[in-house]
Amino acid sequence: MSETSRASALSAIRVLVVDDEVNLRFAIERVLRRSGHLADSASTVRQAIERLRSQPYDTVVTDLRMPGGDGLELIQWLGSYSPSTKILVISAYITPEFRKTYGNQASIGILEKPVELSKLIELVEELGPRRGFYGNSIEVELFDYVQMVALSGRDKLVKVVTPISEGHIWFEHGDIVHAEFESYQGENAFYKVLAVGRGTFTEVFYTDPPKRTIMGSATGLLMEAARQMDEGTLGQDPEPPPPPPSSAEHESSFADLNDLDHEPPLSDLDGPESAAGFDPFDPTQADTGLPVEPNDPFDMRSPPPPPPPPPEPQHSAMGLLDDPETRELMLGQFFEFEGVNGVAIISSTGKVLAESMGGNSSLVTLAGFYMRGAARIARSLGYNVFDGVIARSETGQQLIMVGMGATSAVLSIESSSNPEQVRDEIMGLD
Repeated sequence: MSETSRASALSAIRVLVVDDEVNLRFAIERVLRRSGHLADSASTVRQAIERLRSQPYDTVVTDLRMPGGDGLELIQWLGSYSPSTKILVISAYITPEFRKTYGNQASIGILEKPVELSKLIELVEELGPRRGFYGNSIEVELFDYVQMVALSGRDKLVKVVTPISEGHIWFEHGDIVHAEFESYQGENAFYKVLAVGRGTFTEVFYTDPPKRTIMGSATGLLMEAARQMDEGTLGQDPEPPPPPPSSAEHESSFADLNDLDHEPPLSDLDGPESAAGFDPFDPTQADTGLPVEPNDPFDMRSPPPPPPPPPEPQHSAMGLLDDPETRELMLGQFFEFEGVNGVAIISSTGKVLAESMGGNSSLVTLAGFYMRGAARIARSLGYNVFDGVIARSETGQQLIMVGMGATSAVLSIESSSNPEQVRDEIMGLD
């Protein structure tokens, strides 16, 4: 696929138009397709839900009043089963109550009838495509799904469909052992899929992988993907090694070496002094007038070059946590609170920067899973950080997440302790 085709596929928005007015529905479909987007239609809420169950859509354009179902029912269904799908409401019956309830939602646009088609396209493109990979039956991001499979230890084959191509990921006992995407295989294929940033994934009938191209754990793979996300290099091809010197360069190098055997005699050098009796290692003969290279180690007249300046100190979270004392200090401050029996400092992408969880790797993975979920919820509410989020696993494990600016702390709480009370103490609440 050419770069132009890839860019076109990634920018195309898949829209479902839901309206009982046939002429308007067809007109909207037509103008969407002319604008480079993908469009389907439904005339009832029931038909729309059937389509949404079987096909992924970025945006749903819907009327409010239709026979056989209310547009509000469709909005509520999307909120429950497909909350990342954007909604554009077109209706002649937009009430003040409706605007008050939905007008400030980032994922919902409102346009009154009669519809100006150019304005509709503008709003659809402003809402944009939904980001992330989602399973068809339940909205779980691919990154989080991989963590769940890693915890389950299951064998699975997952088909991933993106706007530019499709790929496959093989799991054995919870670890990814092989991945394919376009012409890529192995870890690079997995990173390339994540870098696309859009698509769906489906579990298909398991077959043995054609080969094993990934040897590390799924957790390690996700941590590396998170690191690349943080650094903005996810999915980039590694830089090729420098090419070996050409044969001409080899010949030039040998010629330079051969020239060492044919230096002109010192007597032939220009200068006021004769070379006779000159000893270059005699400091008493340093001022001979012979040309001397700057910073020449054999030049007795020039001082040695100054040492290079020390490197600038690093102030990033990763740089700070590279220092063992700082790392222990940041982790240890949370152990001062009664009830805390494990601490992990994690980025918003789920990357573990430092941890003291007693060697329980599955708990660290679970902490990253909770972190990504809580961060996503915070972003959907318009916050960049969050404070005092409490989560519990099915096994009863209690976790508290506390915002620390660019990073957050995930704290494991003893089963006998009250997580709400521990949270309030940490955050200084009465």
